Amino acid sequence: MHSYHHWHPLALPDTTLLRAGWFLIQGTLHARYPRGETRLRWQCGQETWHEQILPVTRRGTLLELVWLPVGATEVGLLASSEGTEYQLSIVRFAQVSAGNSLMRRLRRVWHFYQRLDAQKRKRLGLSWHLWFTDLQQAYQLVGKIRDDRPLHAYEHWLANFDTVQPGERRLIDRLLARWGNLPHVCLHLVKGGDEASRQRTLTSIAALCYPTTHITVLEQPPAAHRPVGEWQWAIPVGAELAPAALVWLSHQLRQTPNAQWIYGDHDLLDGKGKRHSPDFKPDWNETLLQSQNYIGWCGLWREQGDKSIPQDGAESYRGWFQLARQLAPQEIAHIPALLMHVPDTLPMQDSYESLAAMLQDLPVGVTLESAPHGICRWRWPLPAELPRVSVIIPTRNGLAHLRPRIGSLVQHTCYPNVEIMVMDNQSDDPETLAYFAHISKEYGVQVISWDHPFNYSAINNAGVREATGEFICLLNDDTEVINPLWLDEMVSHLLRPGVGIVGARLYYGDGRVQHAGDAVGPGGCADHFHSGLAADEPGYQRRAVSAQELSAVTAACLLTPRELYLSLNGLDEVNLPVAFNDVDYCLRVGEAGWRIVWTPFAELYHHESVSRGKDVTPEQLARSRGELRYMKKRWARRLKHDPAYNPNLSYDRPDFSLSHTPNVVLPWTS
Repeated sequence: MHSYHHWHPLALPDTTLLRAGWFLIQGTLHARYPRGETRLRWQCGQETWHEQILPVTRRGTLLELVWLPVGATEVGLLASSEGTEYQLSIVRFAQVSAGNSLMRRLRRVWHFYQRLDAQKRKRLGLSWHLWFTDLQQAYQLVGKIRDDRPLHAYEHWLANFDTVQPGERRLIDRLLARWGNLPHVCLHLVKGGDEASRQRTLTSIAALCYPTTHITVLEQPPAAHRPVGEWQWAIPVGAELAPAALVWLSHQLRQTPNAQWIYGDHDLLDGKGKRHSPDFKPDWNETLLQSQNYIGWCGLWREQGDKSIPQDGAESYRGWFQLARQLAPQEIAHIPALLMHVPDTLPMQDSYESLAAMLQDLPVGVTLESAPHGICRWRWPLPAELPRVSVIIPTRNGLAHLRPRIGSLVQHTCYPNVEIMVMDNQSDDPETLAYFAHISKEYGVQVISWDHPFNYSAINNAGVREATGEFICLLNDDTEVINPLWLDEMVSHLLRPGVGIVGARLYYGDGRVQHAGDAVGPGGCADHFHSGLAADEPGYQRRAVSAQELSAVTAACLLTPRELYLSLNGLDEVNLPVAFNDVDYCLRVGEAGWRIVWTPFAELYHHESVSRGKDVTPEQLARSRGELRYMKKRWARRLKHDPAYNPNLSYDRPDFSLSHTPNVVLPWTS
């Protein structure tokens, strides 16, 4: 999508500024599509233009102090967005006194200083004495956090958060000396490559912040040599290691000493050696690994007699599957840091074709298929005797929505062993009541009256108590079946060992993605991944088209065992009668040791909230705030880290953009 620039002139007290001073700009800025930078622009002299980036909050609030010099003319705002739908309203542009400016800047810096922990202050460069030595620099630093603009300038992010400064190297040396008992690592150079590529790799190894006595480099074919060292790492020639890569390994082993396999994040190198396309990965995710080789080359493992050194991407992928079968999830750890930089010309083979040729011992009944964007689809088997699924659909006078939904469910769902239950919440429309009688007689749909004020959790809980199915499918009355095999797909995943919930890929009526799983934490509490994405787009690192394990999925279409649901007391009808009850249930299921799987191959439309509408009354808003408070208190710790996301990515919204304040603690500065 093209970027559009919008120019908004601002009126100075005089045509040309005769006296330098502080100006306050106040207004609102809204863009339907993601916005770019908002800059103040002015001219001094005939041809010299000056610019300053202005932070705009998530709500679109612009409230910023700027210093304009004598002679400034042609002052205005230059704003950009990725679409033409754009609205900017300036309510104030006025000069303020030096004292007023000082107090405003101090208040803002103090607000953010209190909000940030010591680690984030340090990474931002916001030391306490900066207030006194350079208040304006401190003000500009907190402006980076205040600005909600998605951070796409990777080189700026790297400069701020991924550069080991000379002073930090001294801290690392002292830290390693204090730790002692450091792991020995054997680095295996594989895949050949030209001499220049080999030298780049060796140079990066020589620059590692780690004692050379604990590093072995093998360039010979490993078949003739037994691996040396406690930990093994296959490095494709041309790749470069991050200076602190092995420091992170040592740190991780202090946190998880029983780990047998540790992987990290990586990015790519172009032909000129410029880094791009960071791959910030989730914590261990077996289902995602089945869909694609999300580990890549950036993984280390303890020496094992039956684990050979991979020589190409396909062998690397097969090796990760071998480890996944051998190890418990507790023995696999993820380091949320960029440990490796891989040439973008180096293919990472993870397609259906390469995987099918490698894996000879698939689980019984599993077949592999090629899916769009190079994804491998695992088809899990269904038993001869299919488990009964009770589909529970709450509704109230929703005939316009319910009629096509029941029609699509009955006529376009291939799964045969289904019990449909409509939970009627005080419907009084004669046509709706007549339709209830019709579907009961025609399709055998059970219509159960629930004569109480609306409580989504209680309605579904009542339905589950009445259900006879082994599995429960919570389904909104504003959904519509797209793929006739949607329920076959979901049931097949729920029958996998350890899976407690399965969610679906949902679309808006215009075909854009509405739900590709839920992030828990990013966005404030819970929010959908890849919302608004075009249906044929793969999303961040192809995760919008890959089956994977997530923290939560929406109850607009959620499948779970009835016995598990009842054992956990279902949805929370006391604290969460309307919102977040599905997320809370997913988190409790995960807390009990079960996995939550989202699959892109179960597809439905979701005409979101058309039946209940939005919260608008004071009572509804108060209830909504209370539910949010409960979630933040009940799951305070969990909201700080979503294992299916990455702390280097923005927690302001789950859009996989880079974080302005990564929630990653550097071992040598903690």
